[in-house]
Amino acid sequence: MLPFLLAWLHATNDLFGAFLTPLLPKLQAAFSTSYGAVSLLVALQSLTGSLLQPLAGLVADRYDRRVLAALGPLLMAMGGGLLGFFPNLWVAGAMLALSGLGSALFHSAGAALVGQYADPARRGFWMSFFGTGGYIGLALGPIVSLSAVNQWGLPSLAWFIPLALVPAFWLLRQAPPAQLQTRPSSLADLRRVFHGQVARLWAVSTLRSIVFMSFSTTIPFWFHQRGIPDGQVALTLSVYSLSATAGAFLGGTLSDRLGRRNVLVGTMVFAIPLYLALLLLPPENWLYVGLLALTGALMNAGVPVAVAMAQEHEPSQMATVSGLLMGFTWGFAGLLYGVVGPLIERFGVLESLSVLGLLLIPALTLSLAVREANPRLAGKGT
Repeated sequence: MLPFLLAWLHATNDLFGAFLTPLLPKLQAAFSTSYGAVSLLVALQSLTGSLLQPLAGLVADRYDRRVLAALGPLLMAMGGGLLGFFPNLWVAGAMLALSGLGSALFHSAGAALVGQYADPARRGFWMSFFGTGGYIGLALGPIVSLSAVNQWGLPSLAWFIPLALVPAFWLLRQAPPAQLQTRPSSLADLRRVFHGQVARLWAVSTLRSIVFMSFSTTIPFWFHQRGIPDGQVALTLSVYSLSATAGAFLGGTLSDRLGRRNVLVGTMVFAIPLYLALLLLPPENWLYVGLLALTGALMNAGVPVAVAMAQEHEPSQMATVSGLLMGFTWGFAGLLYGVVGPLIERFGVLESLSVLGLLLIPALTLSLAVREANPRLAGKGT
């Protein structure tokens, strides 16, 4: 039951995390402040939830991962579920920063628990299963939050908090304590693991994430320039998101059969020409959506594979490397997009995305340099 509980908690954690962005206009009205001020709430939650994941991983490698995996979604539920009760922007900022820290703890501890207890021969599958829970939560978050708030107001979000309480309590009750047999981790361990194979895997994931994020974020701006209707924009983004989810699930599953390095390299080899085709094919063409779905799947298929590989290279620091390969990767890519956005505005969409696509070449080169680890060394004894 442990993988199912962790996937449930992942869906719940990311569900509450996805409440904030679609509700920014309503929070602006509730706090009587500017849109720029409330948008800082997103930055705070993202900062603590993404960039602090490696440090959260150090904590999860030092203490009982089971407790941290249960605590993290509860903190996230408090941040997202109590949005209607915060008296001012300052309290909201503090609570959302705390909820982001909870998310960082959960992602590091939860991914480490999956790697620790999964059958080594099926670790890729269970890592993909765990990740799929998060994608489901992200997809449902805007729908659930907007539907509830439009019907009953911001305080109604608190009704969803039991969605985190139930699996968290169940995990603490049913899962065995995750007692580690290694010495407590420290910042020196973070410096130690962030080199060699793990550093290469992090670089591959970060470069792919920059291209993936830049392309998906630019689609609305690009389509608007071409006069493409909003309905097609929504369809395209949905297809891209769903295909990325499917790709992540299939990538980890196939890596159990074909080898992690083979899947990591193979998806890069096929993704590069497909990405180029996306830039050359007019988005009005009926083939575009299918090509986009295939490219999105390949671009995201390596995410769980890289996490599983990093865990297998550093079995005594599973939570730390999970934090590096998950939240820290996306957080770092998000920071770089602050530079990408102005470049797209200055030089044009196709020109900028074409140059960004060149990042896939060093990503492929680095993936070729990564070697397989023995998955059975990263078993339950860590």
